[in-house]
Parts: sequence; C-alpha cells; structure tokens
Amino acid sequence: MANQTLRNIENKAKQILWRLIGFCAGKAPNPPALPLDFANIHNVLVIRPDRLGDVVLSTPVYETLKKEFPHLEISALVDSAQAGLLTDNPNISQRFIFDPKQPLNIFRQLKDKHFDLVLTLNKKFSATATFFALCSGAKIRIGYDHPENAWAHNIRVPIVGLPRHESENNLDLLRILGVKNIQTQPRLYFNDQETKTIADILKKYRLKQNQPVVLVKSGTRVAKWGWRWEKFQTVIEHVLETDKAQIWMVNGPGEENELKTAIAHMQKKPQLLPLLSAKELALLIQECDVLLCNHTGIMHLASAVDKPVCVIFKHGEIKRWGPLNSASAVLEERDNDSLSPDTVLKTLFAMLNKKEYS
Repeated sequence: MANQTLRNIENKAKQILWRLIGFCAGKAPNPPALPLDFANIHNVLVIRPDRLGDVVLSTPVYETLKKEFPHLEISALVDSAQAGLLTDNPNISQRFIFDPKQPLNIFRQLKDKHFDLVLTLNKKFSATATFFALCSGAKIRIGYDHPENAWAHNIRVPIVGLPRHESENNLDLLRILGVKNIQTQPRLYFNDQETKTIADILKKYRLKQNQPVVLVKSGTRVAKWGWRWEKFQTVIEHVLETDKAQIWMVNGPGEENELKTAIAHMQKKPQLLPLLSAKELALLIQECDVLLCNHTGIMHLASAVDKPVCVIFKHGEIKRWGPLNSASAVLEERDNDSLSPDTVLKTLFAMLNKKEYS
C-alpha cells in the first residue's frame, strides 16, 4: 500500500514537471487537416529508442510508409543496442543511433535535418522519445495522448481502448493520418554475410537432415521473469531421450559461460551455439522448426520471420506482446511455480506433430 502511494506521488510529480516544461516550451503548431496530405511531406522521422522487441514490432511502420509514399525519406531513431536490427532495410534512408551515454549527439544530428513529420511510437510515456520529437523541429508531430506531454504533439492518439498488439499500436499512428494500405507483418532484411553465417551454422550443427530442430533460449533480461532452468533442463533432456528433435541452445551477451556449466552437468546434452547478432538469430529461427523461450525479445524475432513459438509468460500482457505466428503456443506461469515441464513437453510435441503432418 505504501509503495503504491509513493508511486502515485512520483507519477503526479512527473506530470507536474512535464507540464511546466510544456509551459516553457510552448504549444505545438496547429494540427494539420486529416487525412494528411503527404504530397508536401518529404522527411519523416520515426522514434523508437527502446528494446529489441519494440524495434522489431515497429518495422511495419517503415514498410507501410515507403510502399504507400515512395517519395518519402524515412529516418529511424533507435537505441545503439538495437540499431543493427534496421541495417539493410530498404525502407529506411537514415538511422539516428541514440547512445544513452552521449545523448546530446543525437540533438546535434537532428537539428539540421529539417523533418516535416515525426512519429513517436511509444504508447507508454517516454521522456527520451518526447525530447527527441521536440529536437526534430518537425511542424507535424504525432504521438500518444499522454498527460505529461500532450503539448508536445499536435496530432494525438488516445491511449484508452481495448488491448491491442504492440505492432497495431504502432500502426494506429498511421491510421489516424488516413494511411489506408497498412502492412502488418514485422520484417527484417538480411545481407549476404548474415546468410552465410547461418548456412555455416546449419551445416555444422544439424546432425540429422530430416529431424526437427527446436531452438531454446532459456535466459531473460530480468531473472524473475524467466522459467526456472531446472524445468528447461527437464524438457530438453526428455526431448533428446525420445529422439524426436534436435535441441540447439542460443545465448545472449554474458550468458555463455553459465550455460556451458549447466549443460556440462546434464545427462543428455543439447548443442550450444555461438553468440549471434539479433539478425543472425532471426535467420536461424527461420530455418528451425520451433522456438522455445520465455517472454523476451527473441520471441519477436520469430514474429519477424513468421515462425511458431512456444513461449512462457511470467509477466506482461499477452494481447499486447504475444507472438504473431498463428501456430504459436502461449503458456503462463504468473507469480508461482505452477507450469510443469510435462505441460511444456505436451505442447511442444503437439506443435512438432502438427508441423510434421501439415
């Protein structure tokens, strides 16, 4: 109760602070008529300085704008950790890479670009994204209608409404502008070196050509959001004992040594793959049969290559953050230890059998 009261006070203080900032900054220019006439718009900035999944799910915005209005020069502003996801994307003319350690670098780059339109995709209020929207200098600024920064945008999308997938939340900013031909599928683009890297991985690690491959990612950004390793181990060993699929394990930065130690103590050992970039990992997911993971960024890579996921949700909204492939399975374990390895195994085998006979 006390913690909730403190959070409420903190949120109220932030709102007051941002209203003061808005009072000093002045109101955004008068809103343009809708539907928006894109004939006189040339430079567009899309802001999404967030984590891996957020950036992947923003890619339909670029795809939609470029296909509908080929004349647009579209720029993306993303965190330095996720900038690689947007390399080779033909819909993006320029990437502005935000380094949290040097935030003013972006300000210097944006001020001379002369953007006509800026889209702030964050449905949850972001002070960072708001700051960059103001730095863009764009006369048309569209974002979600947060009480903290309502003054910053002259076209605002209501926050209230039925829960929707985050990819749809992003696209709502285009719908309010009157854009009709919406592309909904997240998509990444790959270069020859990435394709070769994954071809070499497949050649080295695929032991049986006709046997399904289950890719497993047991780690997660926050430990309490992850299914216990002991349960992953039970599932992996049982799959290997039945010989129904190969198990390949992938790791994130800093996870490799811990996984090596854990695998060394297993009776049946999965193959541990080398550390891959996010796009290489997406290509690998595309070549495998099923991904088993926690609710974490890698799940969204599977959505970008339209592959099924068996995902365990211990936190977060499924309707907003769930996998997009229709053959995926979502299992929940909320604030307890209720999800058994047997349930995961049954789900996993059902997915493999369905794929085998489809």
